[in-house]
Amino acid sequence: MKIAVSKSIYFVIASILTLVAIVTKYALVDTDLGARFKDFDHELLSSDIIFFIAFSLAIIGLLLYFIRKNSKSTLNGMTVIISAILILPITVVIASAPFVETFHPGEVGDSSLGSFFTYLTIIGTFSTFGWAVLIVITFVRQLIVILTSKKEG
Repeated sequence: MKIAVSKSIYFVIASILTLVAIVTKYALVDTDLGARFKDFDHELLSSDIIFFIAFSLAIIGLLLYFIRKNSKSTLNGMTVIISAILILPITVVIASAPFVETFHPGEVGDSSLGSFFTYLTIIGTFSTFGWAVLIVITFVRQLIVILTSKKEG
């Protein structure tokens, strides 16, 4: 079970985020989330941000999959699962923002729902920093292990 989860958890998260981005693009309020390019007349919409995050997570999942397939690698499944769990809070916030804006427009900042999202965003921010550190350490450690291990046979 752990092997199956660690193989596919990043792809499942990326697939769900891609579906949310498609729904956001065509059925929900697709706001710019306050992020605009200063020099261009272009808005970075929430669906664009969700697509970018889904694509990035899919690439990271693919890299982790290839590292695990290497015979010299010491990467275990729990590291992959823990890193995916660390990225979940911020992806929940980013993916649910268009739904909240559609069904409760303008009310988020003035309600208990706003407080919940604020706390979830704080937790998501800290867990994202932890995730980034864990991913960098994992990639560097596995690169060192793969490059310095002696050839078998």
